[in-house]
Amino acid sequence: MSSGPSEMILLSAGLIVAALVSGVLLDTWSDMDDALDDRGKQEAEDVKTRASLANDPINIDWEAGDEASIWLQNSGDTFLDINGVGVLLHGSSMTVSVADGSTQWLPGDVVKFTIDGTNSGLTFSSGNHDVKLSATVTSTATNYAGMYTFTEEVRIVAP
Repeated sequence: MSSGPSEMILLSAGLIVAALVSGVLLDTWSDMDDALDDRGKQEAEDVKTRASLANDPINIDWEAGDEASIWLQNSGDTFLDINGVGVLLHGSSMTVSVADGSTQWLPGDVVKFTIDGTNSGLTFSSGNHDVKLSATVTSTATNYAGMYTFTEEVRIVAP
């Protein structure tokens, strides 16, 4: 006695299940590959995005209007968003504006910014104040915008 038809049915069912499992595994692998590719491109843009403080960190004049000027250099390999700079001074978020009329920020360029503490309530009495300054910049890349943050100890000189 042979069970030919039932063996054929079981073989067909096994092949269908194997094909479905293979399809799911290939789809999952493709999604993982895409995610790793995206992450690699994002990391590459982050590596190219850099900025640094270009003025003397121990002599930043704090003006009577609760503001100061800082110069930042694009020390990376990509264009930076000149209007997307964020600055924290002594833990307070500052209002940042371009002070020298620059409209783009190419690699190697130094741009003068005004940081204003009026909205944060940050003021300094006369004398020297050693505080931390953190700045965050972003690149202008369209698909994978890089980001970079640096922190430096600076001396604010208040009148």
